[in-house]
Amino acid sequence: MSETILWKHLNELGQIGRETDGSITRFPFTHEDFLAEKKIWQYMEEAALQVFRDAAGNLIGKWEGSAPDEPPVLCGSHYDTVRNGGMFDGTLGLLAGIEAVRLLRQEGFQPRRTILIVGFKDEEGNRFGFGMIGSKSICGMVSAKDLSAKDQNGISLSDAMIQSGLYPEKLKTCILSPIHCMLELHIEQGKVLEENGCSIGIVSGIAGLIRYTITICGTSGHSGATPMHGRKDPVVLMSQWIMHVTKLAASHKNCVATIGSIHTFPGECNIICDHVTFTLDLRSTDEPYLYTVLNEMKQFETENNMTVHYQLEQKLPAALCDENLCQKAEDICKKNHFPFIPCVSGAGHDAMNFRNHCPIGMVFVPSRNGYSHRKEEYTSPEDCQKGMLVLKELLKLESC
Repeated sequence: MSETILWKHLNELGQIGRETDGSITRFPFTHEDFLAEKKIWQYMEEAALQVFRDAAGNLIGKWEGSAPDEPPVLCGSHYDTVRNGGMFDGTLGLLAGIEAVRLLRQEGFQPRRTILIVGFKDEEGNRFGFGMIGSKSICGMVSAKDLSAKDQNGISLSDAMIQSGLYPEKLKTCILSPIHCMLELHIEQGKVLEENGCSIGIVSGIAGLIRYTITICGTSGHSGATPMHGRKDPVVLMSQWIMHVTKLAASHKNCVATIGSIHTFPGECNIICDHVTFTLDLRSTDEPYLYTVLNEMKQFETENNMTVHYQLEQKLPAALCDENLCQKAEDICKKNHFPFIPCVSGAGHDAMNFRNHCPIGMVFVPSRNGYSHRKEEYTSPEDCQKGMLVLKELLKLESC
């Protein structure tokens, strides 16, 4: 297969923020972010899009339809990365949207509805701990408290935006309403498509998320002088707690529980801990089940005489994809003989913020070995092209 324009653009953009080890770090409101924006702006103009940047920093390419007063079709993804990430996460969906427009123009297509290709600002949230600032701004979901979030150097999100020539006090001007639908192409970030030999995943829903910092209290003491039978070691209690929450998550096909960070206090080798803190990341497309798990954990804590404190860090509702859009994506795959399967997304995406604003549609392409958020992230040129073609046909159908 000869190199496509999409593959060329992916590799060019993948050089911005590239580290010596081959990984990519491209945080929002940085020099690397600015260089990426310039490159994407160029790609949009080459696809004959009218390009502008809104108050939040979203980069928007507009193809005005013959009925400009009709609600527009949105399509896009993000172009920031995690620290030491790869070149496909987010970026593929944005560049595929631009390439889809270029090909539709080449075919002589004229949309009735306006098409907006959006490069969403700061989806990952790695710099400020507050993700999806771009898509949330478009949906009117950003508060003053959100803008006060600070990075490790003490720079607030609001200040970083101002330093980049943006207008955090004018985020209401970013709101787009009404919207006909929102479409996003993304790498799967898992192994399901690869293990099933499929090029396309038709996403039925994006998992809801609840994230806590949890503290389990115990009784501190000397590691040698305190008999085992008299201890209340919070590390042991935490281990039991983690095993139980993991068991509950594993009993539901669309639920996952992750303990990502653990800290012991005082954290010395010869002292029984006084308390431990750890993070819980609980996700499911079956949102009520998240609360079933949490209620069962409360009962488990009572039965085992545990003192546990929960601090809520983040909460994102589940987002179901539109059945009509899923069916259209399925028909496109059948017509083009692309092997596909229905799937769910355990990861959060910009598309989920549109759940209360318009129908959403999401398409996945395979991630080799399930790798993502690391330099080894890879999707073949063939699968990138197939995903883009499904996106192109969806744009064509929805903008007619």
